Amino acid sequence: MKKSVREMNSFQRLSHGLTFRSFLMVMLLMLFIGLLVLASGFLMFFTSALDEYRSNTCTYAAAEATALNQDEMKKKTKQIIDIYDSLPKEVQDDDEAPGYKKNFVPAMDTSFRDLQSTLRLMQNGMGLKNAFIVALDEKTNRMIYLIDADPRPASFCFPGTWDEYSPEEIRVLAHGGNTSWIEKRLGLNDDYQATITNLSRFGLRCTGGHTLYTTDKYTVVLCLDEKLNHLMEVSMEFMKRFLILLIFAIAIGSLIAIRSMRKQVTRPLGRLATAARNYTKDKMEGVATPDRFSKLEIRTGDEIEELGLAMKDMEHSLIEYEEHLQKITAERERIQAELDLATRIQKDMLPSIFPPFPERDDFDIYASMDPAKEVGGDFYDFFLIDDDHLGFMIADVSGKGIPAALFMMVSKTILDNLMMTGLSPAKVLQYANDSICANNKEEMFVTVWLAVLEVSTGKVVAANAGHEKPVKIHADGQVELINDKHGFVVGGMEGIPYREYEIQLDPGDKLFVYTDGVAEATASDKELFGVDRTLEAIRRDPGTNAKGILKNVRAAVDEFVGEAEQFDDLTMLCLDYNKRSGSGE
Repeated sequence: MKKSVREMNSFQRLSHGLTFRSFLMVMLLMLFIGLLVLASGFLMFFTSALDEYRSNTCTYAAAEATALNQDEMKKKTKQIIDIYDSLPKEVQDDDEAPGYKKNFVPAMDTSFRDLQSTLRLMQNGMGLKNAFIVALDEKTNRMIYLIDADPRPASFCFPGTWDEYSPEEIRVLAHGGNTSWIEKRLGLNDDYQATITNLSRFGLRCTGGHTLYTTDKYTVVLCLDEKLNHLMEVSMEFMKRFLILLIFAIAIGSLIAIRSMRKQVTRPLGRLATAARNYTKDKMEGVATPDRFSKLEIRTGDEIEELGLAMKDMEHSLIEYEEHLQKITAERERIQAELDLATRIQKDMLPSIFPPFPERDDFDIYASMDPAKEVGGDFYDFFLIDDDHLGFMIADVSGKGIPAALFMMVSKTILDNLMMTGLSPAKVLQYANDSICANNKEEMFVTVWLAVLEVSTGKVVAANAGHEKPVKIHADGQVELINDKHGFVVGGMEGIPYREYEIQLDPGDKLFVYTDGVAEATASDKELFGVDRTLEAIRRDPGTNAKGILKNVRAAVDEFVGEAEQFDDLTMLCLDYNKRSGSGE
């Protein structure tokens, strides 16, 4: 892992510092530019030198061709060519075979040696590497040596021996032009019968030629070899001196750049960094209004100065922000305290002591409400209207948060008061709807399912105002979703009549109701929990008590939702009819 600046020692900080990096960048940039200039200069120098070598060798060859005895030269060269042509093809193709050279010994007479001496005089007089006459065969791409002035046995080209060249090189020596791609890229003059070659036994050289005569099959050329060793030595000396000058220029340029960089960049940035550290220290020590950046005077005339001014503005803005934040924090704490109080008030509005009727063993009831926010819009309630009638309800207000909680408290109060009068569930919903619609400018509404249980008979009279369908859990474990008759939501429109229906509970039966927060609980992949999963959760243990039913459903919802955020209030209520706590049936 890469270390932070505070974890580095002095050497590491220096090597990672902006000054060092700037120095390195300047050096690399100057080195790149220098090498580019060096390459360009070397290329121009080398091109010019090669062109001059090609021109000189061709000029010398043309001039020296006149020094040859033309009659003797043609006679002798044709003699050697005739001997070569008289050989079978398989013999021609292997010039290193034993006995091959013996075929040409008769041609190496006095006239041959005279011509050889003339060529050697040319070679020595001009300081050339070699002078020789060859026959160029453009069909086989062979340079057939006829007369060679080189007296050294190791490099002497025996008459009739040959070297194979590329078609381009043969063409250039015979007619003029460029041979290799580098010669073409360098833009060398293509009028010369000259090429740059580098054979292992001859080394690097420039071979220039002049055509002596031509036959149907061959072009006889006088060739002169110019050594290029001197050119390479001069080139290397040029590069060496240039590199020395380049290193010196880089050193001077880098020092100048570093001096300017330290003055314009690193020192001002260092002052800003020190001010930032001191600012943090002042804040840690509790200094109310640190003014470290305000004291800085940076006059670089560039982005560093703009950064210093920005840091000053930031310092003033932070002071103002902190003062504003303190006010907001205090206000938030006050609001949070009020929300906590509202949560407790709402919780206290709902029955929360279970079992609620410990003296009764003919029924039991359990409920829970988990709001999505601090306060919610769901509510439930249950109470004994008289000794034989239990009223209970569950409701879901549109919206969430504080508005829903206020509307919930109003709705609950109205519904509770109406049910305590002994009205039927349908009438309770009708009167509650008219009462809420009379003062409902925000057009909020509430879905309600309410019922009255006649304890002695198990008959439940219920009414549904747009709420979820109830679930009946039979004593034998069968789970039934009741398709009841829905009415319009409470608070939606005045004058709506509601219908009621009956549910018969037998001993051991249970009635489970819930808000849409259960069925619409959403997993991270946006899939809903749904009614089917709700029924499946109940079927896991239908014989458990009312509290167990709610616990199983909530566990199934939590498992399905996982880490996803709770979207809606989640409220459930379960009535367990004819529960005999110890007395039996």
